[in-house]
Amino acid sequence: MTKTNIITLFCLCLAVVFTACRPKNQQDAEYDNNDPMTYTTSIIADTILADIRDQSDLYPVTDDFLEDFMERVAEYEGKHITINTKMPEEWGISCVERLPEGRELWLLRSMDREWAYLVITSGFGTQRILDMVPVAVNLALQDKDVLETEIWETYRESDGSFIVHKNYEWIKNLDTNATQSDISEYQRHSYFVDRYTINDLCRFECTEVNDSVPEYSAVVFFYKENVKPDEWDNVIEMLQAFCEDRNVFYEEVKTGFGDVAVHDFTLNEVTHVDMLPYIQDLPAGMVMFKKGETPKAVRFGSFERMQIEIKRYFKMLSL
Repeated sequence: MTKTNIITLFCLCLAVVFTACRPKNQQDAEYDNNDPMTYTTSIIADTILADIRDQSDLYPVTDDFLEDFMERVAEYEGKHITINTKMPEEWGISCVERLPEGRELWLLRSMDREWAYLVITSGFGTQRILDMVPVAVNLALQDKDVLETEIWETYRESDGSFIVHKNYEWIKNLDTNATQSDISEYQRHSYFVDRYTINDLCRFECTEVNDSVPEYSAVVFFYKENVKPDEWDNVIEMLQAFCEDRNVFYEEVKTGFGDVAVHDFTLNEVTHVDMLPYIQDLPAGMVMFKKGETPKAVRFGSFERMQIEIKRYFKMLSL
């Protein structure tokens, strides 16, 4: 081998080593916005959360896509964000799912991981937006003695629709002289459930689940893995009588926590509720539901303590 060939081979080896060892952020910095997008397709998970601890990599998006996206952020059906906050300007693709006729469904996340959107694109490597909707947020805003929090979480149904639970809470520091009747001035809650389905035109159709549900208050008592706590029967029997006297519906379940039917006192079905997001770390207890309010879970305990929790949640002022 000639000296020239040896030098050429050596230079090629250096180039290969340099390319392989180049940091990922340097690769991203050289991404050409005009290049066609390439990524790995998969199935978007059944649960979509905004996890601010998430450090996973995101695929880049083009400047044109981002400009179009930012112009559309307020154009969607259903309950909108309550907190007055500025939208992030840096976004990336977390996951891509194939849709019929070449369309694609993108799970788009903000770099701070406080927001997540589902975006339908025309597909085939393009980034043309057909429709989009926010599906997860994790926001908190502190202003003097008021704390606002807004958490949206999405759960996918077996028919492919996306159920978005939208929770908002406004809490003001409670004055030491405040009475129980003043509580409404220091706490505000809202809870909406929107269902999004993808129609034949690859657009999101929204149905506000709350609209079809009458006003109701209900408590669902539960225990897991067929393990009934001591004193369960006595405590729950007294709580059920307490609820009935105050027109609060109740159910007792030990399975099927993701789809619990709530009935009135004549056994007519009122609505269905999903307890799973609220009982992950509880072996037994109760979840309280009221239309337009964020559900609240309470660990099983004494009759007196659980009775107080019911009074507080449903704002029964005569404590």
